[in-house]
Amino acid sequence: MSRLSRRTGLVLMWLSAAAACADGQPEQARTSRLQSLSEVQALEIKPRALQIRGWKTLTGTKVLFVRTSDLPMFDIHVSFAAGSARDGSLPGLAATTFSMLNEGIPGKDLSAIVETFDGLGAQWEMDIDHDRAVFSLRSLSDPAKRLPAMDLLTRIFSEPSLSAQRLPPVKDELRAALIAEQGDAAGLASQSIKALLAPDSPYSLPVYGTQWGLNAVTRAAVEDFHRRYYAARHAQITLVGDLTLDQAQAISLQISNALPKPPDALVSSAMATPGNVQSSHLELNQLQTHIAFAQISVPRRHADHTALYAASQILAGGSNSRLMNELRHKRGQVYDVYGASVNWAGGAGLLTVTLQTGSSMSDSTVALVRSMLNDFLRQGPTAPELEHLKRRLANRNMLTSASNRHILARLVEINRYDLPLDLDYTMQQVQKLTVDDIKLAMNRHLSVDRWVSVTVGPSVEQQPLPGPEVAPIGQAEEDMCRADPGFVAS
Repeated sequence: MSRLSRRTGLVLMWLSAAAACADGQPEQARTSRLQSLSEVQALEIKPRALQIRGWKTLTGTKVLFVRTSDLPMFDIHVSFAAGSARDGSLPGLAATTFSMLNEGIPGKDLSAIVETFDGLGAQWEMDIDHDRAVFSLRSLSDPAKRLPAMDLLTRIFSEPSLSAQRLPPVKDELRAALIAEQGDAAGLASQSIKALLAPDSPYSLPVYGTQWGLNAVTRAAVEDFHRRYYAARHAQITLVGDLTLDQAQAISLQISNALPKPPDALVSSAMATPGNVQSSHLELNQLQTHIAFAQISVPRRHADHTALYAASQILAGGSNSRLMNELRHKRGQVYDVYGASVNWAGGAGLLTVTLQTGSSMSDSTVALVRSMLNDFLRQGPTAPELEHLKRRLANRNMLTSASNRHILARLVEINRYDLPLDLDYTMQQVQKLTVDDIKLAMNRHLSVDRWVSVTVGPSVEQQPLPGPEVAPIGQAEEDMCRADPGFVAS
């Protein structure tokens, strides 16, 4: 088809749509809209056919596995209870040990490890947070690729060199990372919130520790930390992909049997008592101010977690959340607002709301958000808000569950928090909620006087917020035919 034909076709389609809008009754336009949208909203939610297999090795490693055979590859996620909450008296010990695992094994330095994985077509990643150290690998299922890739991955965390020569440069890299974090507004806001809520706990410190802690870390301390926490009983393995059950079990045994087996059980990191400071400001020279609100909530396995998760999403999750409607659609003050209810700090939970806005209106934005948070706790969500959330999560569940990576992410969450063996568990639980369920859960666990807030940005002269628009942008959804009649796309 020529360019002229395509242009003519587009114009004709636009003219046909315009005529339909002009001739139809307003009531019909509002009710019919797009048939496909109505069908999506009415989709029946069915359990997926994927089967979750779970077992524990004789050395105590917990394993979950889902077989998918669409592609000849698999993903593995191995995590250890070796995050910075285990630092003890040496802030930075966990991060140093973790980074030393990235420095090589007997016979292979880091460059040789990377070259080997590249030659096998495998993708290797590492990450660490306050709670866990994570190693992940994506590899082809062909034994010629799978076996050497798994052998190398297993050796990385079971046979690290931990050489004295590499310790100083690793510590230098972590010191540089700590300095770089001082310019990350979002990271500073998140860490400052944790420091306000748990000032005497390891969660009040950065994952990379402190400068003085890093200075005190020795090779002997690193070796002891590795032996204690990178152990079989502290490991979790999650597998998704084109593997048989026998192959998945063999992989889990290969890893578990290669890990240290210390006699001591894992001691949970205790949650500190929240501090008395309710707000904090960190000065940072940038164009906008990052704002974070939070209060302690319930852990992931708690019966009320789903209700509080739903509350966080209605309040600050997605383009139609309550805060987005007020701050973006009506006032144009933010690009996005993020709400979350997560597991945190030794068996507690954390409910957070984060956003960023122009620094000249940060004070008034904080005041408005705090007022809206308190109103939400007192009143709860509306029935339409809950129904919209249920549809959104059901539709998103189908869009974000097709790939191995998506399945792996859900399976990791199940493994980490001992959830029911159902990939759709959270979404299904949300579908059962009522408005009263959410109100009662918030009344039991949240309070208007327990919000803490942090702002990160420059101190500038403050201005009042603009008033809300008379006609919110959301009204545009009532009329699908809103194209400018003087504009024709080509």
